[in-house]
Amino acid sequence: MLKINIAQPDRTILSFCPATSDDLADIVKLERYLFAPEIAFGHARWRELLRAGRCETWLLRDREGALMAYLCVLPHRGWRRLVVQTLAVHWKVRRQGWARWLLGEVIRRSHAEGWRGVRLEVSERNEEGLALYDALGFRIMTRLPDYYGPGHHGQRRVLAP
Repeated sequence: MLKINIAQPDRTILSFCPATSDDLADIVKLERYLFAPEIAFGHARWRELLRAGRCETWLLRDREGALMAYLCVLPHRGWRRLVVQTLAVHWKVRRQGWARWLLGEVIRRSHAEGWRGVRLEVSERNEEGLALYDALGFRIMTRLPDYYGPGHHGQRRVLAP
């Protein structure tokens, strides 16, 4: 995937590119800023994801190069689905359509490459995420009790073609 520049109607311009191991510090910094420690992947897990090459992580950076969003997706051959491992958008660019845009890229890829759909997990406390996934057509596959810790339930959702 090449680095490309994309613009939103509000004239926000972000560059879109694949992550490499050189991006590890920026990814972990944004993750620590946005997620509670009990649900964050952490430095070791990110290092493994970026090195293994099984997952793809896509980055959105602002004009100055600051990381504004990322999405990590795992092609899962057994389920024949693309699995969104994590999605994060910095508060500075929230509600501008970037999460929808990133998910749209995953959905387009799923269709183009003949996958059976897209799967993800989401916290039941994540009202914005739940609303976005509903709007995109993701359906609840199963409820995940205590998935994010005691009393912090999740949902597994699937978007089928």
